[in-house]
Amino acid sequence: MITLAATSAAAGAASASAQKKSAEATRQAADANAATLRNEADLQKQTGMENAKRMQQDTTRQMGEARLDAAQSSLLREGSVPIREQALATRLQTRIQDEAAEAMRNAQSLYNRANMEQYTGRANARAQKTSAMGTLLSGFAQGGNTLLKW
Repeated sequence: MITLAATSAAAGAASASAQKKSAEATRQAADANAATLRNEADLQKQTGMENAKRMQQDTTRQMGEARLDAAQSSLLREGSVPIREQALATRLQTRIQDEAAEAMRNAQSLYNRANMEQYTGRANARAQKTSAMGTLLSGFAQGGNTLLKW
């Protein structure tokens, strides 16, 4: 009878230990997934900034071409060059800002996903640890109950 009680307690302890290890693995996986998402967000942000920089350089080139075209045409004499340049500059700058804003939104979305992944993983790990304690207590209670019946 004592052997049966000890076996019951040992089984509960072994099961609780396995659940605790599983909880730790869950937490580690969530942390790793969150880190991956954060790295992806950083890359997304960096890529967006590089694209905006390239677009800014392209804008400078296009503005130069527009000024050259205007200088070679009759527009220079008619006085509408500044309006045309301003419209082009505004359109190109809006494109650059939209690109940068989109990159930032995507990066923020990934950061949010990383935070949620980490939170969920840690919450699941805490739940598994609580379950492990319940299993351990149950194993000892069953062992004690077996001894009381003896």
